[in-house]
Formats: sequence, C-alpha cells, structure tokens
Amino acid sequence: MRKLLIKYCDYGGSSAGVREWIQTQLTPFAKANPHLEIIASRSPGRHPRVQARYMADGDKSLSLKNLSWKQVSMRIQLLRDSRPVRLSKWDKPFRSTPSVQGEWKIGQQLGNDHRVIRVGGI
Repeated sequence: MRKLLIKYCDYGGSSAGVREWIQTQLTPFAKANPHLEIIASRSPGRHPRVQARYMADGDKSLSLKNLSWKQVSMRIQLLRDSRPVRLSKWDKPFRSTPSVQGEWKIGQQLGNDHRVIRVGGI
C-alpha cells in the first residue's frame, strides 16, 4: 500500500469513531508505517470512508460508518495488511465432464420422435 485516504465528517454521528481514532491513534499509526502517505480529509455531511491505494493493484475502499475507534483501527490494519485481488477468468472451460444430455449445438433440431403438447387454446 502506498497511500491511505480517510474521509470523515466533523459533526456527523457516524464519524465519531473515526474522529476519535484520528485524535488518538493516527500519530502512532503514522510513526509505525513511515512508508505510507496518510491523508485525512473532511467531507461534510458524508459518511466516513477509508480508501487504500496500492502500488500496482488499484484501490480498495471500505465504509467506516458507525464504527468505534477500535473497529476503525481494525479496518485500517486490514487494508494495510491485505491487497485487492482482481477477478480473473478461468483458464479451463466451465465443465470438465460431458453433459448427460449430450453436446448442444446451435441450430440443433429435435428428432421426429418428439411430440409437442399444447396446453390450453394456444
């Protein structure tokens, strides 16, 4: 992780835990992680969020709405210790065994031994 963005509201109740974390834990966290650029910005009237920017893997964002300062600390440490995993396509086809009904081909017609039953007056 190279950058940590913390957005919070100065007066909103959902940002109380984030404000407390910033006042008490931000300085020790920054000293323990000197390689991180930490930015705390105010977003009036918005719920708190934390966004982590990683070197090559992109961004990951988590909500901090109505969390205590301990829960905020756990979320931030989770972002620090993890990295976003991008979804990738599977290399092999979905099925590894053939279908019981046989292989389906586009435009395949039913054989003569099949009957169509109409229900109702359609």
